Amino acid sequence: MRVSRRLLGALVILPALILLAPTAVHSADAPEAHGRTNVELIFKMGRIEDGKKVEYKSYRLVVADGEGSKLLAGQRVPFPGADGAPTVYQNIGFVTEAQVLMLDKKTIKVIADIEDSRLIDGAAGAPPRVETRQLAVSAVLTEGVALELTRVDGVMDISGYVDLEARILR
Repeated sequence: MRVSRRLLGALVILPALILLAPTAVHSADAPEAHGRTNVELIFKMGRIEDGKKVEYKSYRLVVADGEGSKLLAGQRVPFPGADGAPTVYQNIGFVTEAQVLMLDKKTIKVIADIEDSRLIDGAAGAPPRVETRQLAVSAVLTEGVALELTRVDGVMDISGYVDLEARILR
């Protein structure tokens, strides 16, 4: 059975054109796609003392519109395994994964998982304990206006808060 060169060429070229077609269409849509604007997220944490906020740390993270970013700031701490089990390492500090979506020129939707942890000395001879606060949030922010995401009263005899502010980077 003989196959003409034209038919053979069409059989080779047609699948290649089909594979390239979505790329060409996507490229044409690119100017309208997300990811054209960067947003700086500013996470602020602190204590409530005499009814006033006292900030003790803050973190900044840049996230592209329609995309996500991750930040881990802290240390990996070894914890001995029980009964001869291997040492386990745990991240202690501030961890966040955040996504942003521009709703309009000044309104930003933020979806984030936030964890803040620290070591607490254990009893004599015992390993330290880990105190942690975790927050999963979906919030709408106005550019440049801090929003109190959470306030905790009386946990471990400390009242605290987490604020989030978003700034559009132009």
